[in-house]
Amino acid sequence: MSAKEIKKNTHSASNWEQEFLEQGDAHITSAKVRYRCPKCESLLVLKEGANGAFWGCESYPVCNYTANNEAGKPVRAKRYLCPACEAPLRKKTFKDNTFWGCSSYPDCKVTVEDDNGVPSSTKKYPCRACGHYLVRKKSKNGYFWGCITYPKCTNTLNDNKGLPELKKKR
Repeated sequence: MSAKEIKKNTHSASNWEQEFLEQGDAHITSAKVRYRCPKCESLLVLKEGANGAFWGCESYPVCNYTANNEAGKPVRAKRYLCPACEAPLRKKTFKDNTFWGCSSYPDCKVTVEDDNGVPSSTKKYPCRACGHYLVRKKSKNGYFWGCITYPKCTNTLNDNKGLPELKKKR
């Protein structure tokens, strides 16, 4: 839309608006969208980090809110919670093994297997030693099932195609 077309559509424009629109190089663009921090109501700023662009609160370090940048908009990353203590899980990589570990480490040593970028949904298989439950883990020798309370409980079971293989009674 040219400045002259806008002028025709704005009958009630003030003098300065008309003067602006009559300029030959005047053009109107869309308004800049601003996003507010849900924690402190400050503005979010698009920043560049080691892993690419992200949105961060302008009040950092007082407020540490961050969000992923998706198509120029802030989108809060989905959070996954530790099945034992409810603290957030963090994605970790060790050698060629990717897994999710509790952010309360070393107080909570829970690890959960990675399933295409998300923590695997742990079906609750009870631990016969302590009553908590088992989670599937990966070691250098392959997969196994270990108690969620490790190192307090060191009960383990072998893995059989994604399911815990029960030990046979002697």
